[in-house]
Amino acid sequence: MFRSSSVFRAALARPRRFSSFTHALSQPPSIHKPGPPPLPAEDQREFEELVRLAGRAPSAKSDVPPSELHPDAPRSPPPEFEGDVNPITGEKGGPKREPVKHGDWSHAGRVTDF
Repeated sequence: MFRSSSVFRAALARPRRFSSFTHALSQPPSIHKPGPPPLPAEDQREFEELVRLAGRAPSAKSDVPPSELHPDAPRSPPPEFEGDVNPITGEKGGPKREPVKHGDWSHAGRVTDF
């Protein structure tokens, strides 16, 4: 226990000589970092292309025809209108079905409550 508050304040104000923080900053950063070895140029291009393709959002439309789907597979309801302009609201490029039906948010026939 410190006998006076001035001794305590002086102890807090003194820098620590053997601090691990100052030791970590005094060393130059390591150039050699752990990681996989570099790929050959052709393999690197292929890898980057695969990563780019995997990062894309999946397409909204399925490539499987409806006749090949399982009978219990959920099906999207038909669009409420044809074309790019909603005849009721006049919205261009909007959703083909109204997302708020009867006061509930719905998507592909499923209602969500949040």
